[in-house]
Amino acid sequence: MKKLLSHISIIAANLIWGLYATICKDFLYSGYVSSWALCGIKMMGGAVLLWGLSALLPASVAPREHVRTRDLPKLFLASMLINAGNQSCIIFGLKYTSPVSATVICSMAPIFTVVLAMILYRQPLRPVKAIGVCIGFVGALLLAVPDILTAGGTANTLMVGDKPLLGNALVIASQIFGALYLLLFTDLFTKYSAVTLVKWLFMLSALVLAPITAYDIIQTNWTTLSTSHWIQLGYIVVFATGIAYLLLIIGQKKVTATSIAMYNYVQPVTATISSVAIGIVTITTQDLLAVLLCLAGVYIVIRR
Repeated sequence: MKKLLSHISIIAANLIWGLYATICKDFLYSGYVSSWALCGIKMMGGAVLLWGLSALLPASVAPREHVRTRDLPKLFLASMLINAGNQSCIIFGLKYTSPVSATVICSMAPIFTVVLAMILYRQPLRPVKAIGVCIGFVGALLLAVPDILTAGGTANTLMVGDKPLLGNALVIASQIFGALYLLLFTDLFTKYSAVTLVKWLFMLSALVLAPITAYDIIQTNWTTLSTSHWIQLGYIVVFATGIAYLLLIIGQKKVTATSIAMYNYVQPVTATISSVAIGIVTITTQDLLAVLLCLAGVYIVIRR
């Protein structure tokens, strides 16, 4: 039963993140809140929420650990990569590209990690994994090309973004930041629990982004936001930040790393269905081929 609940937790987290891409895109498209303001609110709100939840959760889920002073510089650098870098690039990327493109690129995280491990640590790349990397790369190119070719003045294009190449590049940068975090800070993963790491990473990122984003937050006319916009903002901060991360942490205890990577496929599927449902994007045959190639590439890379 515990293993089943772990799998359900991982699937639920990916469903939340898949919907997050569509909701975040729609929220940014409204134009009431800037990308910088949303980055600051997400980090600060996430920090408050995660520290609050960790204090309420039992010690079996959120251990009461003391972070050593000498580890703070390393935690700070890690937070700059995985939160300030990874999360901010995704938000800015969603401003310019479609939720479908963004989530497919995010699902390719294992490919970026394998390639960077080969570059940084000269880890050998087996022929089968090399094929997977190439297939995923071709899929990513096909994913970007239709957006570039169809960039125009229609309402649908405006929702997708008028600079899809820039948006996709930012999302790719976010995945490079995430891969570097996984490769460079493995000692932190063994030293501290996932809850301790996540809440500290969000707090340190919030301290950095607070002064950077303060002007945009103050300049935002919050009275112009409708009820639906407040619901979207609440979803971004509460569900896509706090609850999704906690679900992932709970699920990680009983689910293998390979299974977790496979469940990432839920994100682009969810983003595609929700984006088509509200009219943000129209899926073409080339889009479907690109998605299949990207996911096939990831599958080949992560399989044993």
